Amino acid sequence: MAGSGGAGVVTVGNILLEAAGLTGWFARLSRSSGPQIRGGEIAATVCLSSRPIRSEAAHCDLLLALDWKNISRFADEMVLNRHSMVISDPAQGEVPERIRDSGAHYLAMPFKELAAQAGGTRTNMIALGVAAQLAGLSRESVERTLEKTFHGDRRFVTGMAGVDAGIAAALPVPSLDLPSAPTPSQAERWSITGNQAAALGALRGGVRFAAGYPITPATEVLEWLALALPKLGGVFMQAEDELAAVNQIIGASFGGVPAITATSGPGLALMMESIGLAVAAEVPIVVIDVMRGGPATGIPTKSEQSDLNIALHGLPGDAPHLVIAPTSVNDCLDTTHWAVTLSEWLQAPAIVLSNQALGQTRVIDSKPAPREWATERKIPDQADDTYQRYQLTADSVSPMTLPGMPGGQYTAEGLEHA
Repeated sequence: MAGSGGAGVVTVGNILLEAAGLTGWFARLSRSSGPQIRGGEIAATVCLSSRPIRSEAAHCDLLLALDWKNISRFADEMVLNRHSMVISDPAQGEVPERIRDSGAHYLAMPFKELAAQAGGTRTNMIALGVAAQLAGLSRESVERTLEKTFHGDRRFVTGMAGVDAGIAAALPVPSLDLPSAPTPSQAERWSITGNQAAALGALRGGVRFAAGYPITPATEVLEWLALALPKLGGVFMQAEDELAAVNQIIGASFGGVPAITATSGPGLALMMESIGLAVAAEVPIVVIDVMRGGPATGIPTKSEQSDLNIALHGLPGDAPHLVIAPTSVNDCLDTTHWAVTLSEWLQAPAIVLSNQALGQTRVIDSKPAPREWATERKIPDQADDTYQRYQLTADSVSPMTLPGMPGGQYTAEGLEHA
């Protein structure tokens, strides 16, 4: 589905995703938008499968266009062919040439007129009904999801009026050539984004302090942690910038609390000097980098995997640290959990390389079983006059005392130490 920002494209995508999950499908919702804060173009892509989805579909079966504003910017993401169907409101203008030349079947449908006839509902609810009908999703599954989304208030009533009008309008249209819907599974599934999974993985790893400065597309990690940490006795700190955020987590970890921050490319660049300090001082921290288009400000709403070089080699000198990358939305959970575990055990910074496509994609997928990874920092039971913070040990990890431990005082700094 594509349209202008504020038209409710992503809302429809989320409702379709959840309704598909209730019907038994595995599902995936990815979104793409322009860099404008408000009013730009946006697209939401929903993929359904009887098996867990690990990649994008080869082509688009159905394109619903609420309008054609800057649709060309999504052309490479919407692969249409002779098996595809395109539906749009003729009142929104001519079908772009690239769409016409794709060979897709075109159907004109007056979304705005149908919305007015349905009592003034929004056009995106008409499109929701059309999509549900053509994809074979039951009215009941859409109704349950819509009620949950709008909490049963007036928006639910007017929304369902639009859904019913859309279903009726799509009845004469041949349904999409899709496999039969799977039987709803008894196995536990969940609806989660990569950013949410990464935040949950951090908590499972024992993180109890987070600091951060908002940045697209990593902000959702911070928002999720800000709500979850206080419930576990943890603390979230809103920093004034990325420099403050990384130094705050270094301070928290020095005090014995596993700590994390999340950022994107520009923020990671600002954090590099302090990550080097954590390397030299052997203070464990985790930095989640949700990569986006660069360089500099780049394209905040587009995905790119271009931070690998700076993550690996951006620190001056011989700076051993961890760089770990998830391979799927679900894997964001285990990868971040594992990053915290390794960072704490090795007393080294860890960078988790996610990206916009993983972080902001939502899936209906099998819920992974909790890992039995024990996050443990090597802390001595007591210290005496012979304690040396950076002493050589058989496993190359020296015991780290905490502030206030008698006899365990030491200086943690960026100077080389023996």
